[in-house]
Amino acid sequence: MPRAMATERDVPVRIGVSSCLLGVKVRYDGGHKWNRYLASSLGKHVEWVPVCPEVEVGMGVPREPVELVRGGSGKRGREVRMVGAQSRKDWTREMLAYARKRVKALAGLELSGYVLKSRSPSCGMEGVKVLSPRGKPAGESPGIFALVLRRELPLLPVEEEGRLEDPELRESFLERVFAYNRWVRLRSLPLSRRRLLEFHSRHALALRAHSPEHLRRLERLAGGR
Repeated sequence: MPRAMATERDVPVRIGVSSCLLGVKVRYDGGHKWNRYLASSLGKHVEWVPVCPEVEVGMGVPREPVELVRGGSGKRGREVRMVGAQSRKDWTREMLAYARKRVKALAGLELSGYVLKSRSPSCGMEGVKVLSPRGKPAGESPGIFALVLRRELPLLPVEEEGRLEDPELRESFLERVFAYNRWVRLRSLPLSRRRLLEFHSRHALALRAHSPEHLRRLERLAGGR
């Protein structure tokens, strides 16, 4: 009897997203940051996985806002910490522990991408304001959850909602998301040289457009040279 041919699983294009961007009222002031493009346009084609680190870590709604602070004595002098804006409660340890656990769970969902809320102390991908202990500007940093997400899932396409207003950045993100989804589906099969070469050939033109040097390096790897 002929052996059944292995086929790719139909993996949904599942994207993590900061909950407030879909209109969920999880902001510190009880509001949201509904984003029309994400909720009304892209949402027709993907499956969202909403996440709000600050609510899920136990801060509640409404809540005291938090901020990132750099500075202290000894070895902690250059650390970036998450603290309550008025109470000065230090949430850093809880947020880091939560983020590691949550990102591990998200990895099991086979995400194809993630959209983060810009300038958020937890979710900002970059450029989040950092203060000194005296409240003076002390540089910028990623949000704490975003930092863990990108460290633990370095290949996952990640963007902020604000950057997706730029048509070129939006196109780049979507291209990466759907390519990554195809990679996830490929990995659902026993990986063989033939399948890897087919995947490489399917993406060769896009690779050449972005970086001919990386295309050549991947051709050598795929060809076993």
